[in-house]
Amino acid sequence: MAILAGLLLALAAVLVVLEPILRGTTTAPLAALLSDSDDDEMDPVQRRRDLALAALKEIEFDRATGKLSDDDYQRLQAKYSAEAVEALRAADHAAADPVEHLIARAKAERPARAGRRFCTECGARRESSRAFCTECGSRVAA
Repeated sequence: MAILAGLLLALAAVLVVLEPILRGTTTAPLAALLSDSDDDEMDPVQRRRDLALAALKEIEFDRATGKLSDDDYQRLQAKYSAEAVEALRAADHAAADPVEHLIARAKAERPARAGRRFCTECGARRESSRAFCTECGSRVAA
């Protein structure tokens, strides 16, 4: 009887441990805790600007604490200042023309789609490099 009770207890413990796996929960809450979701969702232009400004703050701190010599500080400060100015200009340009920015972002995020062409007559998508459209039969330019 004691063996049966022990087996039932062990089975219950295994089921409690495996319950999230058997239920099929997503790992989204865990992923949100482990990674900074703001960085994943942030616009690349804003991310670049924030990284450049953070680098400038970091070298200021390193100089103040004595980790950087004056020569190293001047060299790094010139490098990161140029990067920050360029990133700020890109952010201003993106803010000035949001439609162009969205188009450029979509182009950067889409995978390369080599070989996808469309018929100039009917607009149907070509599945391969055939000389004729499968929808309307017209000759398709290569």
